[in-house]
Amino acid sequence: SSGINAEYGGDRYPGKKAQDVVFIVKEKPHTMFTREGNDILYSTRVTLADALCGNTEIIVPTITQEKIPIPIGDTTIKPGSKRKIKGYGMPLSKRPGEYGDMIVAINVDFPDRLSAEQKNVVRQLFPN
Repeated sequence: SSGINAEYGGDRYPGKKAQDVVFIVKEKPHTMFTREGNDILYSTRVTLADALCGNTEIIVPTITQEKIPIPIGDTTIKPGSKRKIKGYGMPLSKRPGEYGDMIVAINVDFPDRLSAEQKNVVRQLFPN
């Protein structure tokens, strides 16, 4: 939580300075997003196949109800990868019309176990 100070906005008494008014602002947790300064953090998941093969697209929801596609080209997605969507974060309080960014953390879903046949295929594809 943070406070907003309205200097000299409070009660006034004869012969005394007006009191300050302090508003306490508490953020409610969001179900999909977290805030880090002016940036909004969003976490999503991709399959191991999509992470390795690329050529896919991640659809990211925003706080304005838009859906932004993030194309993933021919590169692989490593666990913990992040992508930045400029201008889709929180409004900057001192700069009207400017916004922070949305940071998208991409988590890769790994299988819990592989069959012997799957392990052999993986070892053949990635010998080193």
